[in-house]
Amino acid sequence: MAVQERKAESSFDRYIAEVRAVWGDGKDPQLPHKIAALMEKLFASTSADDPWMAQIIREGKPSRELYRDIEHGFIQMGHVHQPGHGNTPHDHGPCWVVYGAFSGLTEITKYKRTDDGSQPGRAIIEKDELHRLSPGTVKPYLPGEIHSTHAVEGPGVVFRFLSYDLDKIHRSRYNMEKETIIPVPAN
Repeated sequence: MAVQERKAESSFDRYIAEVRAVWGDGKDPQLPHKIAALMEKLFASTSADDPWMAQIIREGKPSRELYRDIEHGFIQMGHVHQPGHGNTPHDHGPCWVVYGAFSGLTEITKYKRTDDGSQPGRAIIEKDELHRLSPGTVKPYLPGEIHSTHAVEGPGVVFRFLSYDLDKIHRSRYNMEKETIIPVPAN
C-alpha cells in the first residue's frame, strides 16, 4: 500500500483556522483584540522563507487578497509597501480592521474629530496618536476610528485584516486642509 504524502499545514492555514474558531457571531467587542493576538502569533511562527510568505515578498504586490471567508465575511489582505507609500485619513465605517507588520516600519496616525459634526460634509480632524508598527507589531482600529498609514522603512510586508468587505459598505476619507469629508460609497 502506497503512503500518500499529506501537504503540511502552513502557519497561515493555522492562523485562518484559529480566526474562524474565535469568530463566533462576529459581534464580540473583544474580537479585534483576539484577531490581533492571533496575527502576532502568526508573525512569530512565520519565517520569510516559508513558501507562502516568500511568495508574497517575491511578488511584491502593493495589495493582495490572501483569504476571504465566505461564511463569516472577513478578509485577510497582504501588502508589500515601498517606503513613502501612504494614504489619506480614512475610516472603515461600521467595520474594524487589524494592521500588522511582518517586516519594515509602518506608521499609522490616528486622528480625532474636533468639530461637533453639525455641518454635513465637513470635519475638522487633528492628529491624536502615532503608532509605529515594527516587525511583529499588530494594532486594531475600531469602527469609526480615523487613521492613515505611511510606510517609513521597507519594503514592508503589512497584513490588514478586514472584518467585512469594505467595497460593500459606506465609509469616509477626510481632507484635513479643506476640512471636508469625502464619502466612499458602497459598490
